[in-house]
Amino acid sequence: MALSVLRFSLVFHLLFMLLLAGGAHAQDAASHFNKGVELYRSENYPDAVAEFEAARKLSPTDPLIPNWIGFIALRQGKYADAIEPLQQAVALRPGYGEAWTNLGNAFLNSRRIDDAVIAFKKAISLDTKSADGHYNLGRAYSKLSRFTDAITEFRSAATINPKDPFVQNMLGYALQESGKPAEAVICYTRAAALMPKNGAYWLNLGLAQNECKQFAQAKIALTRAVQLEPENLDVRMALGTTLVSLKQDAEAITQFEKAQSLNPKDFSLAYYLGALYSRTGATKNAITAYKVAISIQPTSEEALSALGLAYFKANLNDEAVGVYQRLTQINPKDVNAWLNYGTALARKGSADDAVKAREMALTLNSHLPEIRRWLAAHYFGKTEYDKSEEEYNKSLKDAPDNAEAYNGLGLISDRKNNADQAIKYYKKAITVNPKYEYAHNNLGVAYEKKGYVDLAVASYKAALAINPNFEDAKRNLARFKK
Repeated sequence: MALSVLRFSLVFHLLFMLLLAGGAHAQDAASHFNKGVELYRSENYPDAVAEFEAARKLSPTDPLIPNWIGFIALRQGKYADAIEPLQQAVALRPGYGEAWTNLGNAFLNSRRIDDAVIAFKKAISLDTKSADGHYNLGRAYSKLSRFTDAITEFRSAATINPKDPFVQNMLGYALQESGKPAEAVICYTRAAALMPKNGAYWLNLGLAQNECKQFAQAKIALTRAVQLEPENLDVRMALGTTLVSLKQDAEAITQFEKAQSLNPKDFSLAYYLGALYSRTGATKNAITAYKVAISIQPTSEEALSALGLAYFKANLNDEAVGVYQRLTQINPKDVNAWLNYGTALARKGSADDAVKAREMALTLNSHLPEIRRWLAAHYFGKTEYDKSEEEYNKSLKDAPDNAEAYNGLGLISDRKNNADQAIKYYKKAITVNPKYEYAHNNLGVAYEKKGYVDLAVASYKAALAINPNFEDAKRNLARFKK
């Protein structure tokens, strides 16, 4: 479809030259032309071109000769070299449709798309019933992203030749690019039916079906594509993605593993495989896959973050510390990196270093109430009550309805021997969250210190009503049952 096929017209022209040639130059031109044809048929393209060039010198007004030269250049992929002789051919014979088609292909493959459109339009004007002409013009429009025009041309080609799989495939592509995947599915289905051993058509069909969320049908099409092209990376990836959509993770992993064996240096593939392993609970495999991804792109923040989380799942806290420390070095302004670094340090038991990491996160984003509550609890444990109180109060500015913060302030007031203030905070915590058993228990302790025995007992009972296994509340209540 891409090139104009030269058949009977070449033989006829050759005979015409041989029969009517009257002079030595004409006979020599015919001889070179004949040798050129024979050499072309034996795929000796360089020598064939040499013979045709010799014929062109002897017969410079014959358009068939430069058309042959341009045609052979196209066959060799020498698209820029094809333009000059083909331009000569159409200049010598403006009604030479085959030469216009070949010239359009030369322009198209030389990225002179606008010139290609002009050439293909000229070819169509000479033969409006040419399916090849409409097909080629559609290809040119597709290159220009003029998909509405491309669809019109491909439909014309399909009307003329409805059994051409190339036309159906390209029509499907133009429709899909125009946001009409359902119509594209119909065309790709026809293309695959017309040429069932073409893996690309099954791939295109599966991708269009995926876009339509027809995942079960896409699996069938893409499985067929894999059978036809088992070493095709794109096919394996497409099938794997479809299987993920169907939540058939084990089968998906098989496809992605095969894809990775085909291209072990593909970052996206290694990363995606790591994510899939992680989702299925295969944490060790996920770690291995993420390491591969990082070996390909050592500064990928996305892959490093995922590796850190995998280390958390595997309780490999030392390794997690190293990953998140590296992330803070790659991007010192990444709040999440500092937060995760702090978490890794805390899990490792390095509480003071964890504080530094989380304080760094707060310098980048002061509105992190959960982190402030963590810091407050940390300072409370170190009996630094003023610092703890400051952090709880700051956390409440961003999250004013947090029972944990009010409970913490109550505990600080208790440590400062201010039971009345502690009672107020505990009540506030209970108002925010009536089922917060810790606040009920702590309120009981504060009441007990004030000598309000009945209120204390009621608070302990309230805590146990929420959580019957709350040991502190059990012990506190037990004192009043003796």
